[in-house]
Amino acid sequence: MARKSIEKIKEEQKITIRQLSVAYSFLLSAMVIFLYSTHNINLNLYGVDVSIMNLLFPLVFFLSCVTVKELGYKYGLRAVIISTIVLFFYGAFCNFFVTSNFNIYSIGVITLAYFTTQSICLSIYNYFLVYSRLPILIVISNYVFSCLVYNMIYMLFNYKMTVSGTFWLEYFLVVLLQGVLAVVLAIFDSIVERGIDE
Repeated sequence: MARKSIEKIKEEQKITIRQLSVAYSFLLSAMVIFLYSTHNINLNLYGVDVSIMNLLFPLVFFLSCVTVKELGYKYGLRAVIISTIVLFFYGAFCNFFVTSNFNIYSIGVITLAYFTTQSICLSIYNYFLVYSRLPILIVISNYVFSCLVYNMIYMLFNYKMTVSGTFWLEYFLVVLLQGVLAVVLAIFDSIVERGIDE
């Protein structure tokens, strides 16, 4: 049996990485579509309506960070950009054809909050992935910090820059529940082995 040359092995690795990149991009886009579909479903907690989308939002941070861990920062950011475009056009499609009430503002807010926080989350995650052994407390802190930023952007624009007592109750309640999910996701994150990146 002939041994494969180093060039042939590297070429096969590149093809595998590209295929995985496409798969992670599809998976992240599907997750974004699912979450956007739940943005009008609310739970009433302590007299405050909390969106299911906001509660489950750490899932997208987890998925994009796993992409970075497996494939590298370039492919993680590419998956986030693709899913941002999918989120915008899916939101526009739903607003225009399903609700017949096209509102670019609401789509723009979700898209802006999503892309901004995903970029921050990936940058922090990649920094600690490269320069440290990525302790679980760093991963939890990164997820929670990203949730804090996401909720602040999303809720400030949704509340039309009006900060009230209800705003803060909803904000901290959502962040607390997201923090619990972030702890669980960070445990799964620590199980994922670092892959090959270019």
